[in-house]
Amino acid sequence: MSQKEKQKKDDGAEPKASIKILKITNSDRYETVETLFEKSSPNSIYYMLLSLSSIVVASGMILNNVIIIIGGMLIAPFLAPLLVIGLGISLGQLEAIKSASILLLKSILVVVLISFALGIMFGSPQEFSIIKGTFNSVLVYFIVAFFSGIAAAFAWARKETSEILPGVAVAVSLVPPLSMIGIGLSSLKLSALRFSSLIFIFNLIGIVLGSMVVFSLLKFYKSEQIVKKTIEKQKKNFEK
Repeated sequence: MSQKEKQKKDDGAEPKASIKILKITNSDRYETVETLFEKSSPNSIYYMLLSLSSIVVASGMILNNVIIIIGGMLIAPFLAPLLVIGLGISLGQLEAIKSASILLLKSILVVVLISFALGIMFGSPQEFSIIKGTFNSVLVYFIVAFFSGIAAAFAWARKETSEILPGVAVAVSLVPPLSMIGIGLSSLKLSALRFSSLIFIFNLIGIVLGSMVVFSLLKFYKSEQIVKKTIEKQKKNFEK
């Protein structure tokens, strides 16, 4: 093959490759849906990981140690229910949104209570040097969360990119601001409460919106029936 022919072949392959990024099989969609719902199931394993993550992150916040906080963020199972909410919104599945939202609210309560208890036991630092800034920095947190939501949803759907999920877990600050709320409550630091609440809300919205973009582009509406079946299966298991 001549150099020109080889060049033409390579040039023609590029647009096809870029289009192929957004093409996944129905089996990939079904597997993604089932795995997401499995990982966001309110079982003992989920709450154990959440509790461990809360203890590690809150300890890191008290010590102002970013390495410990990162370790705790890698344990947190927070991402799956948020992606289920994004999937539910993109498909218009109210049951999926409801179940994931309830789990999310319970998770928030667990993290805040554990952090509050640790704050009472060991006290809080003079200032939280790990998470601080202005309203403009909150908007930057939102941008990071939005693109992290895109990366996370894409990694769940395309298994060959799943190795980026730990990086996404670190990039998205969900447990640290909640830990700061709990520790702030224990010492009545209202400024910490306001700022950390904004960070959490903006991060949550950013992840959900980012995941919605990916689930729409990857045509997850084709998996609507499997979503309904998975929800019914979860209900039956919960009733047992």
